[in-house]
Amino acid sequence: DSVGFVWDEHAHRWAEEVQPALQTYLDEHGDLRVRQGFVVPAKAPWPVACWGMRLAETVSTIRSRQDFVKDRPERREWLDSVGFVWDEHAHRWAEEVQPALQTYLDLHGDLRVPKNFVVPAKAPWPEACWGMRLGETVRNIRSQQDFVKDRPERCEWLNSLGFVWDEHAHRWA
Repeated sequence: DSVGFVWDEHAHRWAEEVQPALQTYLDEHGDLRVRQGFVVPAKAPWPVACWGMRLAETVSTIRSRQDFVKDRPERREWLDSVGFVWDEHAHRWAEEVQPALQTYLDLHGDLRVPKNFVVPAKAPWPEACWGMRLGETVRNIRSQQDFVKDRPERCEWLNSLGFVWDEHAHRWA
């Protein structure tokens, strides 16, 4: 103890690296939706102990393997209190994809979104959707079942709006 031996590496990393990095990210970006590939920069205001940390990977392991939070309800509570998104896919569907599709339908009368369509950064589009590549998202829903695989309620919602699952067949008909 007198030489600073770390008895619990996870507790030490949480207190000295993970939580401070998450708090700084939140302070800098306003949320904890850490973008893919994000590495903590080696500069202020980031704590020195966090420099070079692969924060996006850490967030991913917190979500998938419960690293740092398993059997630690106080850490989960802290993450919940600062708006940590436990299921990024569900969050994106509810906060971005669904509102963007509904807005597109309201404005254009259908969901035949051109493949290169990007949501404009202006009203009436919800701000959370600004810059979203909606055309690519629709293509991926059709071709890869993004956001809808094993989610029949989402497919039903899309069907109720007249979503075209096969654009080529639709155009042929």
